[in-house]
Amino acid sequence: MIIKKIRLENIRSYVQEEINLGIGTTLLSGDIGAGKSTILLSIEFALFGIIRGEVSGETLLRHGATQGSVSLVIEIEGREIELKRILKKTNQGISQEVGFIIINDIIEQLSPGELKHRII
Repeated sequence: MIIKKIRLENIRSYVQEEINLGIGTTLLSGDIGAGKSTILLSIEFALFGIIRGEVSGETLLRHGATQGSVSLVIEIEGREIELKRILKKTNQGISQEVGFIIINDIIEQLSPGELKHRII
């Protein structure tokens, strides 16, 4: 699996950001609080969703935002796949909404559990 691109919207310190990654090794460097850990947590969230005790919606959604998302573009065996997970703030807290997987320009809308199952 090759991670090609990450798009963040209202995720921790990022309001809106697109990060393109080249082929090979990528080094994340920067000052404390620059957003290095956010990128890694976002990749984990895109692949697996909210994980109790590890990755929570409260940890990821930007303070004051009502909705956020992470899109991850990966390449597996020459096929480009895009995953998108969405967080939404409600009266009950922050929850995952229906997500998307796009393979060969075909969009499939899936629940958080279905998306995780499909990815694994």
